[in-house]
Parts: sequence; structure tokens; C-alpha cells
Amino acid sequence: MRSLMKIVTFLFLVVISMVAVSCGPGNQASQQTPTSPPSASASQMSVSIFTDQSGLFGFSPKTLTVPVGMTVTWKNTTQVAHTVTSDDGASFDSGIVPAGGTFTFTFSKAGSYAYHCDIHPYMKATIVVK
Repeated sequence: MRSLMKIVTFLFLVVISMVAVSCGPGNQASQQTPTSPPSASASQMSVSIFTDQSGLFGFSPKTLTVPVGMTVTWKNTTQVAHTVTSDDGASFDSGIVPAGGTFTFTFSKAGSYAYHCDIHPYMKATIVVK
């Protein structure tokens, strides 16, 4: 009976240790909070796909205004796949953007383009083309 208690206690400590390691500060390296505005050049701007401190994914910035003809590149900085899919289902669709991957699209018409991630539908943002 005593050896059974030792085994149960040992297994309990192992499980608690594993939970503590997975929730500890060492896991936050993969979580990013955007700290700078999107990068821009004469004909290209960027949107970051990121993980916030609570572990939720998002697009940054949530609204980006660009001129007609601007190319926007989405960079997936998370550890999981995402999509960049226009809400109208026709304007653009990245397909799967793997961790570390990018998707680029050039906006040739003025308008407001709401988009989301098909995998994580709560992820929403808008590109405004003027």
C-alpha cells in the first residue's frame, strides 16, 4: 500500500510539473504583441497575424487604409496556420498560410474589404482602399 501511495504521489508531481512548465513564462516567446505600426514602402504595406498575451490570434492593424494599387503582405508570426479570406468570398483568399508564411495581394479597386480567418472566425479586420 505504501509503494502505491509513493507512485501516486510521484505521478501527481510529474503532472503538476508538466502543467507548470507549459503555462510558465517560457511559453510566452511564441506570443507576440505588435509594438510598431505596419511597415510600409512606396507600393507595399504589411499586416501581422499575431498571438496576443491572452493566447488569442488577431490581425494588426485591424483597419489598414491604402491607396489603389497598393500591395499588402500578411505575415503569419504565430505557431499555427491561418487564412486571409475576404468576407465576400470572392475578392481574395490566401488558402492556408502556415506558421511563418506570408500572403500577398494587390488592391486594384477602391472599396472596403472586410476579411477574416476561416480557421479562427473571430479574427476579423478590414482593408480600406482609396
